[in-house]
Formats: sequence, structure tokens, C-alpha cells
Amino acid sequence: MAEQRQRSVYLAGPAIFHPAATVLLDYLKEVCTKHGLIGISPVDGLAELGALDADKRAAFIRQSNIDKIRAADMVIVCISPFRGPGADAGSAWEMGYAEALGKPVIAWSEEIQPYLSRVPHDRDEDGRIFCLQHGMQVEDFGLVDNLMLAAGPIPVQPDFESAVRLAAQQA
Repeated sequence: MAEQRQRSVYLAGPAIFHPAATVLLDYLKEVCTKHGLIGISPVDGLAELGALDADKRAAFIRQSNIDKIRAADMVIVCISPFRGPGADAGSAWEMGYAEALGKPVIAWSEEIQPYLSRVPHDRDEDGRIFCLQHGMQVEDFGLVDNLMLAAGPIPVQPDFESAVRLAAQQA
């Protein structure tokens, strides 16, 4: 009987912006290992970037992350609010890219209250909800973030370890 290959997960999310990103991402990879998965960090293999100009560095990081998503079996992504009421834009892009490739995407968020609760809003006489800052309508589906991020086939998990456990079950 052939031995089953260990499944890999790309770890998307704003942890890369944390001052201790490498340590934090190494910890997340350890949690993956504990559950029989191989964690792939967005910062893996980026040590040599210091010599590149900013535009070349940005292009290299983007392509590196695309390559890592392609190589991974699935994606675990943090959609906790980042620099505003919703998920990090780069993480949202990575989710969409992974789904377009047909890879399972498991989102998790430290904030499980509905997105609407984090957006200052008002209702008009017809009951429509509008953002006070921009005047645009705000969706109200009771989800933790935009429906394109949070209404997928796998429910948003309340923490990273729950997402990893679910990923391990998928493997």
C-alpha cells in the first residue's frame, strides 16, 4: 500500500506585516505540522530580497506568492479585519486566485461579529444600509466579511487552529 503524501497549505493573511512575522509564521507552520500538514509561509525563501529595488522586490514577492499558492494543496487565510473593518486586500486576492485554481480555501477570523457591526452606517427610509463615511450601500448578510470572502462552501472558522483542524480533515 502506497504511503499518502503529506498535504500542504499556503498560509495567507496579514501576519506578514507583524513586526515578528517570521516567528509568528513559524509558529503557524508548527501548528500545521502538529495536524499532519505542511505549512507554506508567504515569507519562505524571501531572505535575498534586500538587494532589489522596491518595484523589483514587489514583483518578486507577488510572483513568489503566486508560485506558492499554485504549489500548495489548499489555502488557509486569515480574514480578520486589517487596517479597516474588513480583510486584507492581498489576502482576499490570494483567496480568489486559489479558488480559481480549484483549491480548497479555509478562512478564519479573530472577529466573528457580522461585518456590518464594524462599519459606521445608517438606514434610509427604504431600509437600505449606507456607510456613513462613503455613502455607499453596505451588504448585510450577517457574515464576518464581504460575501465573496465569507459565503463560500467552507464556513469561516473562529481561529487558526480550527481552520487547520478542518484542513487536516480535508487532506
